[in-house]
Amino acid sequence: MRNPTETAEFFIHIKQPNKAKIVLDLLKPYAENLSELNQLGKLYYEIKDFNNVIKIGQKIENLVNDIQSKINVRNNIINAYIKLNKPEEALKYIELNEEFNKNDYEIQMNKALAFFYLNEKDKGEEILRKILQECKNQEIINKVKFNLGTYELRNGNFQQGLRHFLIDGRKLNIWEEFKYPRNQLWTGENASGKTIIVCAEGGVGDEIISVRFMQHLINIGINPIWLTNRKDVVNLFNRCGFNAISELKELPQDWLWTYSMSIPCYLNLTENDLWKGPYLESLNNTPRLPGKKKIGIKTSGNPYYDQDLHRTIPFNEVIDCIPEDYTIYSFHIEEDIEHPRVISLKNKIKTWDDTLDYVNQMDIIVSSCTSLIHAAGAIGKDSIVIVPILTYYVWAKPEKTSKWYGDNLKILRQIEYDNWNNPLIELRQLLNE
Repeated sequence: MRNPTETAEFFIHIKQPNKAKIVLDLLKPYAENLSELNQLGKLYYEIKDFNNVIKIGQKIENLVNDIQSKINVRNNIINAYIKLNKPEEALKYIELNEEFNKNDYEIQMNKALAFFYLNEKDKGEEILRKILQECKNQEIINKVKFNLGTYELRNGNFQQGLRHFLIDGRKLNIWEEFKYPRNQLWTGENASGKTIIVCAEGGVGDEIISVRFMQHLINIGINPIWLTNRKDVVNLFNRCGFNAISELKELPQDWLWTYSMSIPCYLNLTENDLWKGPYLESLNNTPRLPGKKKIGIKTSGNPYYDQDLHRTIPFNEVIDCIPEDYTIYSFHIEEDIEHPRVISLKNKIKTWDDTLDYVNQMDIIVSSCTSLIHAAGAIGKDSIVIVPILTYYVWAKPEKTSKWYGDNLKILRQIEYDNWNNPLIELRQLLNE
């Protein structure tokens, strides 16, 4: 193989993973030495083809002889199995690694994660807290604290959980970093009368979650400006009363900047400070959709998001839970959805203003943990979110509602990995009521 992966790397660079996969699949039978296999495995991981990551990893495992190399390869296989929602298979490899070094912190963190996916969260938490007590390596400590964030939120320790998940997560490059001067970074100090650029470091859902805190900043005398590269989000936020921009070439010397998702940490907010009622609104400019009872659904999100597989619910199984008197509208705009009961809004939704307009026309929204459910929550629409075992931080506390939204948003929870039966039974009951 002579520079065989350049074409695949090019397709990855221009965000065409399907074409990159075609190239990699053609190359795979000819990869024989460790260098070639490692490169293929890395590229398969980049396009999130975790089944091939495992196959390549197993081939490499048979070629390496020293124990540490085998442990490293198995860690890659474990990670791929976790991404594929197969924690039991991951545990088999974890046990193989434990035979060589039971006290290795990376191995134990993988074990804690596998237990989390198996919904044996108490076991996972025990492992992580033991590592935190013993370990002196700061990188490992940061990883453990980030993972403990969800546990702290689950246990009702709101501020500590947020700080672990959001601030310690930044130390691991979980969230986007901004290169503005560090001496102008605002982290909660008295800044009355100052202008602060609020930098959006997450996805669209994260922006919708966090833009509510603009009002908290205004209330303490700060002039906040929201910065995002998503122009339709800028239009939406400006329309709803938040000052938002899509570009800032350089930071003026007398301005400060901060990370949007960390604001509740910097302001030391409590759960009761989160929800003061709807903070986004629809334009109501779209044509009226037919149907006496309308339900909007979205069962998966961005397929390139690392955790999308875990939050993806079988589409047809959700449809089967919906009573016949509902007209069903699909909010899947990344893919074509075909079902005799479902009307797709894919060709009607071009902006987030369109999305909110159609959300507002629904009697109820049902979604997995996607940006749609946060939009529905933000406008106060009756909604049901179906969350996976791997819960996002706003759903981490084991309750039927979330302090991040009003009681109009109900939470149904997966209790067994790769099995949605329990929340779908609850969904059927709720809709029939």
